[in-house]
Amino acid sequence: MAKYPNTWHCFVCDEGGDAVKFLMKKEGLSFPDAIRWLAQRKGIDVDDRSVKLDIKPYVPPPPPPLLELKRELVRKTMNDRAQAKNFLNWLEGRPWNIKQREHIEKVLWEYCVGGWSDGRVVFWQVDADGVPRAAKLMRYKEDGHRDHDEHPGWIYNQGALRDEYDPEGHTILKPLFGGHLIKRYPQAEVHIVESEKTAIFCAIYLGDPEKHLWLATAGKGNLKRELLQPLIDRQRVIALHPDKDAVKDWDERRKAIDYQYAYINNSILTLQWKEEDGPKADVADVLERVMDDEQRDKSVKKLSEIMPKIGPAIKLLVEKFDLKEVQE
Repeated sequence: MAKYPNTWHCFVCDEGGDAVKFLMKKEGLSFPDAIRWLAQRKGIDVDDRSVKLDIKPYVPPPPPPLLELKRELVRKTMNDRAQAKNFLNWLEGRPWNIKQREHIEKVLWEYCVGGWSDGRVVFWQVDADGVPRAAKLMRYKEDGHRDHDEHPGWIYNQGALRDEYDPEGHTILKPLFGGHLIKRYPQAEVHIVESEKTAIFCAIYLGDPEKHLWLATAGKGNLKRELLQPLIDRQRVIALHPDKDAVKDWDERRKAIDYQYAYINNSILTLQWKEEDGPKADVADVLERVMDDEQRDKSVKKLSEIMPKIGPAIKLLVEKFDLKEVQE
């Protein structure tokens, strides 16, 4: 067993992790099925349901005209991704396993993540028909947290957005971040989070977009029926993953959306959250901390293996140079 509670480690194959990963390995379950199994054993209601979808053939409408300027701008920012070095360095610096690390470049490219000349990250919001509608520009600090001293900037494709205004509030309706992947992965269960960074992190951490596709609303208050309409039209199963302090709010919004295949799934936060994650933690915050715990456990194990080997050498140095331990 591992040193930390609720974790495990195999000293033969050097694999380790939490209870969810153990169950996935032992029983051959997918991540959601393992969560459901553990939740049932603990008597936790994850608001899950078994549904048999009556899928109707979907005929997509013809895409609106795409401005050539915007297509080139998307490509340019994606090719200039290295400009967003703080975000990229943080992402690359996570203790990913080999398979997860292989996903990083693919995920960033698929989600149309780019870099701006001033170091900000560009999160392109492309709709289900592949049309770039807008881009959110965000600045990140070296620790991977957003710089809250600077408000996000926006780029709008006015050619694609000119007919898409709320008649009451006149606000531009932007698509889900990652919405263009809805058609690319037609059989995947859709998981929706608030932030673009969280969607990227979860897509790398959990992998396999054929089964689980992660999208973002780009704001807690953006969870509305019109935002989910491309998914509703296709009768897709939608798992909503609110931040820890937004569960009640998103559940109320889910009820207002009134779509039978949308449900709240806060099982990761329920099963894995620790006080150190904070009251506003999201799925990515918790999973990142779990990764750090696993990495720390491996480091302790390696140190315990090394110390018996270097102990005699240290003793020899102490005796030869008459070294003394100093308490500070």
